[in-house]
Amino acid sequence: MTRTMSARAAMIAALAAATLVGTVTSASAASASSSGDDAYVTNPSEQGLIELYSTPDPGQIGPMNWEGSLGGWGPGNFESRHWADNDYTEIQFTGCAVSSGTGTSVTVKLWQAIPFSLDKDMGNKTFTNCFNGASYTSRGEWNAHYDNGDNRYFTIPAINGSGTIRTTVSVSKVYVDTSLAD
Repeated sequence: MTRTMSARAAMIAALAAATLVGTVTSASAASASSSGDDAYVTNPSEQGLIELYSTPDPGQIGPMNWEGSLGGWGPGNFESRHWADNDYTEIQFTGCAVSSGTGTSVTVKLWQAIPFSLDKDMGNKTFTNCFNGASYTSRGEWNAHYDNGDNRYFTIPAINGSGTIRTTVSVSKVYVDTSLAD
């Protein structure tokens, strides 16, 4: 009996040591990466991602508004970066183009990220003016507050009114404004 218990204790100790060694190895500085509010690791060269601002220096305030661009987004393919906001959001698209055919509209859906629950659908806006040329801008405003979440993001559920179209949209400038005051 004691021999079996000794063998069992030795196996448990070896398993615990192997687990700890594996944990220490995987937490090395070479493999450390910064993480944000998103729950996944992204490749910065992945098509369709918006460039993120770096973390502000201590004592500095990060930008309330941000801008970027979209490349090759199809209906339901991507979600934008998440930003801290829970009252007012304005999204602007300047210079929209589709990969094939003629672009007439892009639908933008705003979401309120709710931790450990389903995200809240804040509604759609249909942008058409941005397809009139490289300097034309479409804009949509959402002015609502939801409890239990303070991050927002947007998706593109439809292009030219279709959620199943195979074409993609690119936007030369995306601007997100989180302050009604300006």
